Amino acid sequence: MKTILHAVHIHAAPPTVYDALTTTRGLTSWWTTKGAPIDDSGVIHFTFGGDFNPQMKQTTVERPRLVRWTCVGGHANWQDNTFSFALTERKGETLLQFTQEYAQELSDEVYGIYNFNWGYYLNSLKQLCEKGVGVPFA
Repeated sequence: MKTILHAVHIHAAPPTVYDALTTTRGLTSWWTTKGAPIDDSGVIHFTFGGDFNPQMKQTTVERPRLVRWTCVGGHANWQDNTFSFALTERKGETLLQFTQEYAQELSDEVYGIYNFNWGYYLNSLKQLCEKGVGVPFA
């Protein structure tokens, strides 16, 4: 199966990045402005439009070093995919290592689109943590 990998250096401490990955306010400031609160079971309902409305269950949250999600609904191509955000502190800054592991095979074209989009949104996360303003889907 395919895997997406990105490494991003963020000029902010790991707790700042962690909060952007684990709070409704943080997530809606870099990924999509239409994210619902995290429910009691740890599921986050994101709304982008069309058939792309993933529901992510937080499966691991280890402050301030690791966040993992599994897609539990809302988008067929991502069903059962796992997403990992590993945070390493380096001299007061953060190395974010992002991994998306696919549960099903996709065409190279579709995979390429998702890979490109993750690059865009991880840069949005970087901007949010460094400058206070991300560029989420509106």
